[in-house]
Amino acid sequence: MAARIALRPVRLALSREAVYRTVGGRTPTVQRVALGAERNGDLTALVHVGISQVGRVGGMPEAVGRQSQHLYAARTMLVEHKTAVLDMLPNAPMRAPGEAVGTFALESGMDALAHELGMDPLELRMRNEPERDPLGGKPFTRRNLRGAYARGAQRFGWADRPPRPRSMRDGRTLRGWGVATAFHMPIQFPAEVTIRLGLDGTVLVRCGLHEIGVGAATAQAQIAADALGMPVEAVTVEIGDSALPVGAMAGGSGQTASAAASVLQACEELRRSALALARRAPGSPLRARRTDEITARDGGLFAVDGSGETYAEILARAGLPSLEGRVGARTAVGRVAGQLRFIAGMVNDQRRQVRAATGAHFCEVAVDEDTGEVRVTRWVAVFDVGRVINPKLVASQLRGGIVMGIGAALSEATEVDPRTGRIVNAGLGDYHVPVQADVPAIDVTCLDEPDPTTPLGLLGVGEVSIAGVAAAVANAVHHATGVRVQDLPLTPDRLLG
Repeated sequence: MAARIALRPVRLALSREAVYRTVGGRTPTVQRVALGAERNGDLTALVHVGISQVGRVGGMPEAVGRQSQHLYAARTMLVEHKTAVLDMLPNAPMRAPGEAVGTFALESGMDALAHELGMDPLELRMRNEPERDPLGGKPFTRRNLRGAYARGAQRFGWADRPPRPRSMRDGRTLRGWGVATAFHMPIQFPAEVTIRLGLDGTVLVRCGLHEIGVGAATAQAQIAADALGMPVEAVTVEIGDSALPVGAMAGGSGQTASAAASVLQACEELRRSALALARRAPGSPLRARRTDEITARDGGLFAVDGSGETYAEILARAGLPSLEGRVGARTAVGRVAGQLRFIAGMVNDQRRQVRAATGAHFCEVAVDEDTGEVRVTRWVAVFDVGRVINPKLVASQLRGGIVMGIGAALSEATEVDPRTGRIVNAGLGDYHVPVQADVPAIDVTCLDEPDPTTPLGLLGVGEVSIAGVAAAVANAVHHATGVRVQDLPLTPDRLLG
């Protein structure tokens, strides 16, 4: 608003204290989980009720029971969300809304049930893995949690876990192993894209994505290069400018898949236009040939009967400086109409099927018996997130979510004065987030199995990795100490009290 008045760029700088007191954070929640099961482990009932705090201005409640509706094959189920409006800072978007908090309660409950039944907690989860969605019987677009469980257990060595708490000791250090399930339903967004092919053989992808450190431009460059049969070095991606076609936000684990859908469509439009030019051009080896006779090869080459032309050669023969493919409306009215069509399609899709990224966390902790200090010493995680476009980017995102989950489990807390509702932490500087000394080597693996209902089989990786992390830590701590902690963060006083 200041920039509109001043007609000049404006930079807003906040101190660490101001950041902590103005931008909001994750809402506190109170949750109740009740589970009923036969002696063989079959779930007969699942209850998950959550109460989320919301401020009087801004913010939305956390859907802490979302994963509880889809994870386990309980015969009967009650999932409720309630809110309490208080005069405090509004809750703001945090990585993996709802599931990050809700999985702590649900997965801690599953661990407690396994202990009560005398079952291995992984076996209990395997036994209650549903074939279809527990609510309504809708099919999953894809789901291989069993595969994630099995691979993670093998990599972690879960078969060697002794069932009794406090049975793994190294002097005054107690060790424990925990497991928990990750779950997140990615969101889809509309995205507008233009792709321009130049006479020099280069490709320019333009989309108003914003980059928060996840490699958005890199992923879209790879997608466009693959769709056009071009080397990735020939592709440039322009993002981060309001003058560009409207892009998908970096949220809801949906940016890559949402943009990819439009990039693929624009590439196909460009490819058809190039072929149409070649089939009409005098002297072209592709002239008057049927489309099904023409094959596409690497390097942007279209070939038939041993000869062919590249995109650049097709443009040169046609006397054109460039060729463009576009997805998106050119007017504001058309953009609104397109968004309405997109929303209608998304709602219809959600009525027919359930699409979610899932995973399995395996965690080892070391607990000092004298001080109650907890350290995470080993981590193995396996995820079913659809097709992986860039393994390095995906692994980095998944590890980042796990690190955030370790912080939530062990140290991160906003202290509030109950008399005034004001935050009493001095500022962001004394809010302890995990550093290298707090985080072990994190072994991350993806099944890399495409979802048949999405562009390129993509699902989304941004937020699923934090879901279940806090529960895996708490479950490992229970295995190490015999103490079941139900309130985060898991600080030493909760183990020694």
